[in-house]
Amino acid sequence: MIKGTHMMVDNHAPSLKRLLIRMTITAALLATAASLFACTRSEQKPAGPPEKVTIAYAIVPEAALAQVAHVKGYLLEEGVEVTPHLHPYGKLALEDVLAGKAEFATVAETPVMFAIMKGEKISIVATIQNSSTGNAIIARKERGVLTPGDLRGKRIAATLGTVSDFFLDAILTAHGISRKDVEVVNLKAEEMANALARGDVDAVSAFSPYTALTRKKLGAGAISFQDRDIYRFTFNVVAMQEFIRKNPEKVRRILRALVRAEDFVRENPAEAQKIVAGFSGIDIAIVRDIWPDTSFTVLLDQPLILALEDESRWAINSGLTVAEKVPNYLDFIYLDGLKSMKPDAVMILK
Repeated sequence: MIKGTHMMVDNHAPSLKRLLIRMTITAALLATAASLFACTRSEQKPAGPPEKVTIAYAIVPEAALAQVAHVKGYLLEEGVEVTPHLHPYGKLALEDVLAGKAEFATVAETPVMFAIMKGEKISIVATIQNSSTGNAIIARKERGVLTPGDLRGKRIAATLGTVSDFFLDAILTAHGISRKDVEVVNLKAEEMANALARGDVDAVSAFSPYTALTRKKLGAGAISFQDRDIYRFTFNVVAMQEFIRKNPEKVRRILRALVRAEDFVRENPAEAQKIVAGFSGIDIAIVRDIWPDTSFTVLLDQPLILALEDESRWAINSGLTVAEKVPNYLDFIYLDGLKSMKPDAVMILK
């Protein structure tokens, strides 16, 4: 049984329109901030001009360390001048890297798994967040969904190729429901709240902050199902393997900035929450709500490998990939960068 299943109603979600508008404004402000930091903090940077990189940021609270590293100027102080690309979630950020539009992206592990299964030569540089409560199934009670078992036969939206896709199957499997027993509808994360409110679907599988947005839209008519034990959600920094091979110092500079951001977040949680809310345009009440159940730590650990392997088997067995074998994910984790500055954070067995 799902131990963490419960009803949740959130009255502090942002409007989707405001969120998307803020993305555009934030991108311009971040570019301006980069220039200001370059002028005012030049004495703290490594010798020589800053290295220019483009980072595709997911504007979700789970990417807090990358956001703090940017806003606090840690990246520039480490000699990295960033052009920010903002995206509503990690899968789109990863697509920037795969298309050669960015050198780094912040993204959950599921899109990374799918990309690797398709043959993409990318590597995870570091995990920057993990949580067991970042996903939820949100349903309309009026459609007769009062328990997870009631999802059988329902029309459920998920963003295919993301953690919402995997989490949906995990919940269904935990309650003896096959994917064939439901109708899965592929929707963008930002489309889910309106689709559920209109009654186009009976339920959605969402990730933060779209969980809060959807609950707000449905109000008392929504019921949520979560499970702390079923899935550990991670957010990661990734880059193409060829870029890493040619630019190991750039990778180390990015990691040093992230480790500094980790220290800041640990010591100044209230200020960090304000930074994340301002960066993403998400109501600070939502940021504060998810903060206690989220670990913002720069690491590379064995559970990441296990999660990637489990999700690969799920993708193969579900017919979601043409690949037939689980990759050796040790070939897709870049260990040397983090080992060089925070060796105790590398906990992967070879």
